[in-house]
Amino acid sequence: MPPEKKQRIHYAWIILLAACVLNIVSRADSASFAVFIDPLVKLFGWRRGDVSLAYSLAFIAGLPAVVLMGWLGDRYGTQKLMIGASLVIATGTFLLGTVSELWQFYVYYGLFVGSLGNAAFTVLLPVVLTRWFHRRLGLASGVYWAAMGLGPMIFAPLFRWLIESHGWRWAFSAMAIVVGVILVTFSSLIRSNPHEKGLTAYGAEGAPVEPPPLPAPGILPPGLREVLAKPAVWSLMGIHHLGCVGHSIVLAHVVSMATFQGVSGVKAAGVLSTIAAFSVISRFACSILTERLGGRFLLSMVLIGQSTAVIILLLAHEAWVFYLFAVVFGLCYGGEMVGFPIINRQLFGTKAPLSSIYSFEMLGASTGMALGGWLGGSLFDLTGAYTWSVLASIAIGYLGLPLALSLPRRGQTVMAGTRTAESVEAPLPEKPLQPADTQ
Repeated sequence: MPPEKKQRIHYAWIILLAACVLNIVSRADSASFAVFIDPLVKLFGWRRGDVSLAYSLAFIAGLPAVVLMGWLGDRYGTQKLMIGASLVIATGTFLLGTVSELWQFYVYYGLFVGSLGNAAFTVLLPVVLTRWFHRRLGLASGVYWAAMGLGPMIFAPLFRWLIESHGWRWAFSAMAIVVGVILVTFSSLIRSNPHEKGLTAYGAEGAPVEPPPLPAPGILPPGLREVLAKPAVWSLMGIHHLGCVGHSIVLAHVVSMATFQGVSGVKAAGVLSTIAAFSVISRFACSILTERLGGRFLLSMVLIGQSTAVIILLLAHEAWVFYLFAVVFGLCYGGEMVGFPIINRQLFGTKAPLSSIYSFEMLGASTGMALGGWLGGSLFDLTGAYTWSVLASIAIGYLGLPLALSLPRRGQTVMAGTRTAESVEAPLPEKPLQPADTQ
C-alpha cells in the first residue's frame, strides 16, 4: 500500500458532507408524511387510520431490509448499496404521484420509499462516520444528525406547497427527478472506510494504513453472537423502540392534530418544520454530550424531555400553542436517536461488528415508528379526537426510562478485550499529549 497521500482537506470531511446531504434528501418523502394525510383524505376520502397505516408498513417492511443492510455493509461496503437505494427512492417518489388506490400508496410509500430505500442510508451512514473519524467523532456525528432535522424543515412545507399549487402528480414527478439526481451524485462519494482511499481516519494521520479485517465465513459477522448475548444490546433496542413509538405518534399526526383544531394546512405543515428546525440543536448537542457524558445519562434526559413536552398538546387549540409545542418538543426529541452509534463504540469497542449492532437497534426503532404511526391514527378513528393518541405518546415514552437507567455508566464496557471509545480517542503513542486533546 503506498504511503498516505497528503491532502489539504482530509477526505473524512467530504464523507461528512456527502453523508449530511444524503441524510437530508433520502428522507424527503418519509419525513414529510404528516403533510400527505389531509390531501389524501380530501382526494380519495380515505380514513386517517388507513392512510397512516402506510407509515407503519414502511417500518414493518423495512425490518428485514435494516438487518440485511447492516450485514451487507459489514461484508461488502456501502457505496453500491446506497446508489441502488437512491434509485429505489427516486422510483418510489415518482410512483407516488400515480396513486389512485390505497394499496398502491401502501406499496409505493411503504416498500419503495420507506423500507427498501431508506434502510441503506439509515443503517450505514452513521457507522461510516465512526470509521472515518478517529477524533472529533462527536462533532461529526452532531453535524450529521443535525442535518437530519433539516429534511422535514425543507421538504414538509415544500411538498405541501407543491401539492396545493400544482397538484399531487406534478409535485411527486418533479421531486422524483431532483431527489434521484442528488442521491446518486452524493452516494458516489461515499467510501466505507479510509482504507479504500489509501488513508487513515481523521486524527490518526501518521499511523500505518491498515486494511480492515476480512469477513469471516458464516451467516453472522464475527463477534455479533457474543454481542447479542449482552443485556445492554436488548436494553438499547427497547429504548429505541419505546422512544420511537412516543415521538412517531406526534411526527405522523401533528399536522392533522393542528388542522383538526382549525389551523390552516400551510401553518400546520409549519409546525412539523419547526419541530425539525429545533431538533437540529438537540441532535448536534446530544451527539457531543453522548461522547462526553455517556449514553445512560443522555438517553434518560431526552426520554424525560420528549415525553413531558407532549403534555402541551393536550392544551393546544390555537396555532401559537402548536408552535410553542414544536419548539419545546424539537429541542428534546432530536437527542433520542443520535447517540446510538457512539454508545455502541463506547460499550462494545471498535472491533465489534458495529453496522450489524446498529441494525438490530434500528429494528427496535422501526417497530416503534410503525406502531406509533398506526396507533395515532387508529385511536383517532376510534374516539374521534387525538386526546388518547397524545396520552399514549406520553406514557409509552416514559416506559423507556428504566431501560436507559439500566445501561452501564460512562467508561464501563460490556465486551472484554475490545478497544473502547476512550482508547480510540486517546492520542497516538508517537504524538505528545496536547491539552486541547484531553476530554
